Amino acid sequence: MRRLGREALVSEALTRLAANPQASMIELSQSIGVGRTTLYRHFGDREALVAAAARLGARRFGEAAMKARPGEGTGLAALERICAELFTLPDVLTLLFADNPIITDETFAEAAAESRADAEARTGADAEDDPLEAVIARGQADGSIDEGVPIGWAAAFVYLTIGSGHLYSVSVGVDDPTARAQSLELTIRAVRKTLTPRQRAER
Repeated sequence: MRRLGREALVSEALTRLAANPQASMIELSQSIGVGRTTLYRHFGDREALVAAAARLGARRFGEAAMKARPGEGTGLAALERICAELFTLPDVLTLLFADNPIITDETFAEAAAESRADAEARTGADAEDDPLEAVIARGQADGSIDEGVPIGWAAAFVYLTIGSGHLYSVSVGVDDPTARAQSLELTIRAVRKTLTPRQRAER
């Protein structure tokens, strides 16, 4: 049996739930390699473990967006980097875009509140509520993103296009690096084609 702390258990559970969202506590403990009582001692029940895994996934999503350096270069270039960073999180994207997603809007709200509290504690400044919307607004200001497209619509489009690209790569083999790279390329191409101002796209 493995000896893992709470954070490691949550990370392992996220991976196992991506492979089998309906996994029971017994199945999760067996696949992780710990005793069932270990999971119950740390989380109490399956619902609490799944919620902890979902929050971790939402935090990783936000961290990936920040890792993409959203304040550098044009807004459109930053969006493309965000797409690339999020594609490095297949387990998170699977739990986010499943038919019955484990990571939900409510999960993101909880993770955002935690991030704001952490940021304010560290710097005294507010954290961005939605990094995608902030980058899109910046792109419209610098001319790299069509200012005629509503910010909320553009953010939803990018979000769903990432999901479509990920699900396509899953259908052909998420562990196939060539298929994964092709899916990312198609995702970025769709974002670029849709959000680039028309006069630039026609050049």
